[in-house]
Amino acid sequence: MIITDTSIKLNDIVTLKMVGGDEVVGKLLDERTDSYVELSKPLVVMMGQQGFGLAPYILTAGPDTAAKMDRSHVISMVKTFDAVAKQYIKQTSGLYL
Repeated sequence: MIITDTSIKLNDIVTLKMVGGDEVVGKLLDERTDSYVELSKPLVVMMGQQGFGLAPYILTAGPDTAAKMDRSHVISMVKTFDAVAKQYIKQTSGLYL
């Protein structure tokens, strides 16, 4: 069962917790079906010596890729913490907020 934050709207920056343990951050494009959640420019959260970082979720896809995540592989979806959302926007668009 997917646990979804009810305040989430299309085009929000969201975090998906996947059954394999990955946390995937992206802009929500579609979650209206029972079969998938679609994210624009998905990035996976990685931990390093300096703290967290964001890396491409699909290494061989282009930077403007949208990906559909099968709902059976998503444990939960939440609105992304503000500081992480700002980092995501900076990394995917070059805008500094």
